[in-house]
Amino acid sequence: MKIRVTIDTDECSFDNVTGDGDRGVFNLDLEGVYNAWYGSPSYFVNFKDVKVLECKHWYPERERRGGDWVYSDRLTCADCGHKRTVEERDYGCTDENCNVCN
Repeated sequence: MKIRVTIDTDECSFDNVTGDGDRGVFNLDLEGVYNAWYGSPSYFVNFKDVKVLECKHWYPERERRGGDWVYSDRLTCADCGHKRTVEERDYGCTDENCNVCN
């Protein structure tokens, strides 16, 4: 996924970021950059004015959140939040101009 964001460096907080690998994992999403420990994200760089430029759209059947599996209807992209219809889920994309599917 490609995004364009605004970052206010005055709001960034690196106080609890160790980077030693024993304190969870680092990742980012549309809200910002975070360190997650047992599935609970702690954002230390927050994004503003997020614009999704490109996304490959993935609709997982289930996701791991903490110690639990969460099942979904597979209608919402887990990265950008794009919604698709039940027909698109069951029969494929019907948009001939879709640059993701065609």
